[in-house]
Amino acid sequence: MSTNKPTSTAERARAALQQQQRAERRRSLLVVAAVVAVLAVIGGITYFAISRQDTTGQAVTDSGTPRNTDGYAVVVGNADAPLTMKFYEDPQCPICQQFEAQVGDKVAAAIDDGKVKVEYHIVSFLDRASKNQYSSRAANALYVVADTAGPEVFKKFHDLLYQNQPAENSAGPDDDQLIQWAVQAGADESAVSAKIKDDVYGQWITNATDQMSKDGVNGTPGVFIDGQLQPDPGTAVSAVLQAVK
Repeated sequence: MSTNKPTSTAERARAALQQQQRAERRRSLLVVAAVVAVLAVIGGITYFAISRQDTTGQAVTDSGTPRNTDGYAVVVGNADAPLTMKFYEDPQCPICQQFEAQVGDKVAAAIDDGKVKVEYHIVSFLDRASKNQYSSRAANALYVVADTAGPEVFKKFHDLLYQNQPAENSAGPDDDQLIQWAVQAGADESAVSAKIKDDVYGQWITNATDQMSKDGVNGTPGVFIDGQLQPDPGTAVSAVLQAVK
């Protein structure tokens, strides 16, 4: 049988106070940790913005504007096609790849049949998901191919890039591989090599990406069918397939 005396009221109160003080210290430490974490995130965002040296809106010279574009888009298909679609895509975007996998063949057939034309708006904001700035390099390569080889070769190159899209947070294909795929699509190697390696359309792509948000598109893929923005990728897939039947 225990010989310990019952704990007094004063001892119980003292123990409760100590427990409360320990809880308050833990809460204070959690608050401090949360503030530090938020500041770290803010600092990281600030560093990212500074390191990117945002030049949105800076004027682009004629030499920095790809030919065969119209309003930041490459138009593929018959100009008189009865149906117009706009696709806003980032080459690194995995949902864009899924979108293209589901609708690409049907859209290509509709383009060939003269039923639809597609305005491809290639943008770049996912370099942060790549170890070697694949998003912006691939976007530049796409516009280089449009400039030097035209919309049809651009479309073939576009499809090759999505078929070979690198995983997020990995090192994407280097410039030599992009050049090889451009040639495979039908571009002339001597015409595209230097422009792909020199990022000649970097500023133009920055402005095109800024225009995307002005057009009311907050993510990719952004899909318009005859001027109507689809609310989400799933709806876009269904609407595109229905439209090209």
